[in-house]
Amino acid sequence: MTEVQNKEVIPPERYVGHQLRVILKDTRILDGVLISIDPYGNLLLGNTFETSTDKLNPDNLHTRDIGLVSIPKDTMNSIRTDKQTYKKIFNH
Repeated sequence: MTEVQNKEVIPPERYVGHQLRVILKDTRILDGVLISIDPYGNLLLGNTFETSTDKLNPDNLHTRDIGLVSIPKDTMNSIRTDKQTYKKIFNH
């Protein structure tokens, strides 16, 4: 039997300034530095690069620098970060 541990609630401010990867519902991937989270869960990323699949040849990926981008909450599928950033945010 596995015991459920207490989950620490991390305030959104702790994520600001860290590199995140946001995977959108349309399969695009946005890599950038979190600048802000509004009260509704929308994100503002800076220094952002977008990676997308070529519609004619799905084996090809396209990457472009899109700079500052606002990401509506309802377009996000998942948010990820690397191990080093995870350790900084969660103090592990």
